[in-house]
Amino acid sequence: MQSHMLRAALAAAIGLGIASTASAQTFTYHGQLQDAGKAANGSYDLQLTLYSAAQGGREIAGPITLYGVPVKDGNFVSEVNFGPIAPLVDKAWLEVSVKAGGGQFVKLDNRSPVAPEGTACPGSWTLDGNAGNPPGSYLGTADSSAVVIRANNQNGALVYPGGNVGLAFPYGPATGVQYSTAIGYNAGTMFSGSTVIGGSSDATFGTTVRDTATNQVVIAAEHGVGINTGKAANGNALMDELTIAPSAGLPAGNADISLITGTPGASGYHGFNINAEPVGYLNIAGLYSPSAGSLNYGNILRVNYSSAGYALFGFNGASATSPIHVGTTTSNGNGAYLSSTGVWTNASSRTFKDSFAAIDPVAVLEKLVALPVKTWYYKGNRGDGQHMGPVAEDFAAAFGLGSNEKYIGSVDESGVAFAAIQGLNRKFASENADLKARNAALQERVDQLATRLAKLEAQRGE
Repeated sequence: MQSHMLRAALAAAIGLGIASTASAQTFTYHGQLQDAGKAANGSYDLQLTLYSAAQGGREIAGPITLYGVPVKDGNFVSEVNFGPIAPLVDKAWLEVSVKAGGGQFVKLDNRSPVAPEGTACPGSWTLDGNAGNPPGSYLGTADSSAVVIRANNQNGALVYPGGNVGLAFPYGPATGVQYSTAIGYNAGTMFSGSTVIGGSSDATFGTTVRDTATNQVVIAAEHGVGINTGKAANGNALMDELTIAPSAGLPAGNADISLITGTPGASGYHGFNINAEPVGYLNIAGLYSPSAGSLNYGNILRVNYSSAGYALFGFNGASATSPIHVGTTTSNGNGAYLSSTGVWTNASSRTFKDSFAAIDPVAVLEKLVALPVKTWYYKGNRGDGQHMGPVAEDFAAAFGLGSNEKYIGSVDESGVAFAAIQGLNRKFASENADLKARNAALQERVDQLATRLAKLEAQRGE
């Protein structure tokens, strides 16, 4: 007595797997049946015939008709006896016809091979492992039917003809959606090319976090997302935040995010890197690749949270030693900074400057005296209060300082003020010297007159 396995891939209308019982002539059929593209429900008649070839050939057994096979949610189980066919199991092909009610039997397009239990027919798979599958073998369908994997009669995975896949309680894709993926409880996609990961058992949250356009990646995580960690910064469970922990593959234990443009690893590769150092700095760096295979980056902003309760900002590679600290060299800010008491301190060392030229302080004073100075408000910001000063265009026309006539550098304003004070001092000094000379001349005349008067009075007294 020899057990057998009949196995069939029955095109769109029916999927059939056949496992043997103890009898060599009786087989148990486990199949799936679709009616108009949907899982069938009701009673159907099946007509089964064994042939000696996939096409043509001679009839080996049958036809045998199974009447009123009950089908529920597309699944059915039935037994059939083809008689003593043990010597022919490696040569038989199964042809299936199906009908519902009083209609006519409809023959399915393809016959399926019959093989001994535990072996694989060409294009088929056994439930207890496969070996020696011919090239081109696959697990799935050859028509427009979806592949459904179930557990406890609930869908666990769906593979649709368009290439979209749903895993773990997938939300059914809308008509025409292709190449999308949904992973997680209540996760679901609405548009082609999108991926929705996560979801929730909550009836509201789990069904409302959906993609809103094609080619999106949506993460639905009601209780937070962790990368390299499952804990929040305080060591407790994630709540609703995104937490990125350091990886052993990153330098200095940093946690990095890179925003890349161009082609990585090739010339023209640019972007930005955001990283957090173990010592407490948050850095934003510019990335660039001057040549293929090389990668450089320089810090644009460094932020450190002070124990005093405020953030320290360093720009253009500067360490954040003050509330705001800009640069380190003549090309990136010269180390100008805002002090902890709120005083902006310009970089003004002689070592930072060149091309010195003398000025005429009196001429600067005359230009400053002629410069229109008014009170005004910034447009759209009356709440900032009234201000006083010149406009940048007049300042640039008068003194030719700076590189943009819409702005006035604070160092230029103070420089003009210093020069005007010097000019005023020179003007006063010149005028004072003239007055002193005139006063000396007058004093000399007064002295002469006093001398003559004294002589006259003396003569009268004689």
